[in-house]
Amino acid sequence: MISGSGRFELRPITAEDKVHIHRGLSHPDVIKHYAVSFLTLEATQEQMDWYAQLEREGTGQWWAIRSVGSGEFVGAIGINNIVEHHRRCELGFWLLPEHWRKGIIREALPVVMDHAFNTRGLHRIMAEVETDNQASAKALLHAGFAHEGTLRACEWKDGRAISLDVFAALNTA
Repeated sequence: MISGSGRFELRPITAEDKVHIHRGLSHPDVIKHYAVSFLTLEATQEQMDWYAQLEREGTGQWWAIRSVGSGEFVGAIGINNIVEHHRRCELGFWLLPEHWRKGIIREALPVVMDHAFNTRGLHRIMAEVETDNQASAKALLHAGFAHEGTLRACEWKDGRAISLDVFAALNTA
């Protein structure tokens, strides 16, 4: 576990979180701006296997975001695609819709950034955000990420080309 800001804590994702991961990654409002989705609880095992693979191979770590006190699952955040030689990684996150607009990601981002920079010794964290996902873009900018550009029409989703904004934070310490 890595500590949060007081209202939330980040705990490693475990098998018991599968039902919550499915709830998020099958919710139409979440997957509207997210790259993966799962129709069934059984299919969500693919995501659970991916989380485990990241840890096993040392290429990332994802955490369940939980309320301090109640332990309620509110979302997930993590780093993946760590390239040790280049000291970089990618960042991802999502929240269950009933927890949107409460500042949760703004509280979790500095904790994950500290882990990436100071515990893992990385220098660069990058995030790709669909261009119409302004809430995630604002959270990244608030955490000190810089908008580096837009990858225009770089992916296909739901039968149409989408663009991704690229954000990055550098360890300047």
